Amino acid sequence: MKIRKYLIIVILLFSGNFLLYSSSADTTSIIDNIYNFDFLEANEKLLLLSENEPLKFHTLNLEIKWWMAMESQDKERFLDFLKTLDQIEKVKPAELSLIISATYRMRYYACTNRMYLIPVLFLKVHRQIEFVENSILMSSCAEDRELFLLYKSFLELIRNSYSLSCFLTGHMMNKELIGDIESVIRNGSYSNRTIGKYFLMKYYLDIENNKPMALTYLTELNTQYPKNLIFSQLLTNK
Repeated sequence: MKIRKYLIIVILLFSGNFLLYSSSADTTSIIDNIYNFDFLEANEKLLLLSENEPLKFHTLNLEIKWWMAMESQDKERFLDFLKTLDQIEKVKPAELSLIISATYRMRYYACTNRMYLIPVLFLKVHRQIEFVENSILMSSCAEDRELFLLYKSFLELIRNSYSLSCFLTGHMMNKELIGDIESVIRNGSYSNRTIGKYFLMKYYLDIENNKPMALTYLTELNTQYPKNLIFSQLLTNK
């Protein structure tokens, strides 16, 4: 049950933000619209990315479809999301996009009581991260390295939380991992700072049960995205 708990947390946190590392004004604006649940505006701006940045276009489109499904109460709410996901997976993917599609599958399985399918996807994501590590670290793009550091650090935090082998040394290891995420929050790109805040908010809230620390990041996110119903609900239930 404990491992299942942390798998669920991984799914919730391994959001589809993998390609939200661009510092371009258009992408940043779309991210703001998505997090503020202004999907119509996000869709209109997204069309401007379709020709020159197809991978970002498809990923952000998938992110929009996911949040629209989560907001909806319709029993068929995931149809558009799954259609978009299937279309992306049919295209020959880049290394990082394999991670993207797998984590979206995880979220869908978690929300539709198909937990038994998650472990395979979880292992796939972990293997892909190991596979792309050298190429990412050698990249000249600082935002790519920031993004990789965020997800790698978060995965290790989750692993350490339930791994017996890390029982004695886990505290110091986690302190270093949290420090890596905090460094991105302080110095990273706009989108990566948001991802880092969300990761640490959920880590402190769901794993450490440290509500004061979680509230620090949650308050910042709610201020940044006041129309996000999830952040508002978390603040109401704090």
